[in-house]
Amino acid sequence: MQARTVGGAAALLLLIMTLSQPPIAHGASFEAGVGRADCGAVKRQISRDWFNLKKFFRPDSENLKRPKSREFFCVPPEYTRDAFPQRSGSLALKCYVIQGQHFCCDSRLQACAGL
Repeated sequence: MQARTVGGAAALLLLIMTLSQPPIAHGASFEAGVGRADCGAVKRQISRDWFNLKKFFRPDSENLKRPKSREFFCVPPEYTRDAFPQRSGSLALKCYVIQGQHFCCDSRLQACAGL
């Protein structure tokens, strides 16, 4: 019984240590499917708010079409700690830029998605 408690405590300590480390933002980190939470709701909100958000995602382009679902990728919400908040035009999403990557999160910062 005691060995199980020690193992559980070690696993909990490892989890706390892992979560307390700042995320490392590399270009390779922003890939499809990255992120713990399902970002489907954020993807749908970006699509709904596309005409307000397109300048945020691609400031140099005027005639961007609404992105397809497969063009999005999930971003771990922890990246918001090191990212710069940006005005985006969306009232429902909080948007950020980190190392040139643009992404938006739900208002509770539980799920994020980028293009």
